[in-house]
Amino acid sequence: MTSNILIIVPAYNEEQAIVDTVKQLEQFAEYDYVVVNDGSTDRTKEILEQHNFSHVTLPVNLGIGGAVQTGYRYAAQHGYDYAIQLDADGQHDPE
Repeated sequence: MTSNILIIVPAYNEEQAIVDTVKQLEQFAEYDYVVVNDGSTDRTKEILEQHNFSHVTLPVNLGIGGAVQTGYRYAAQHGYDYAIQLDADGQHDPE
């Protein structure tokens, strides 16, 4: 943990956008992030592993609520004070 702020990135079948989204996040070194791979059936998990991106993979799709809740639990277990959600599809500007 390098920050007290965690950015939670719920992702379901985001193989097309996840690399760009995470690379944009990595520009902000003052924040940590975790991608919650919500049981994707595409190559999302493989891409996260190939790039060594911080992530948690759920074995089945829980939906946005379950993915975000997993991110909040991760934040609590790792001692973060704040958690922020950012969509994996690139719709939100991380800046």
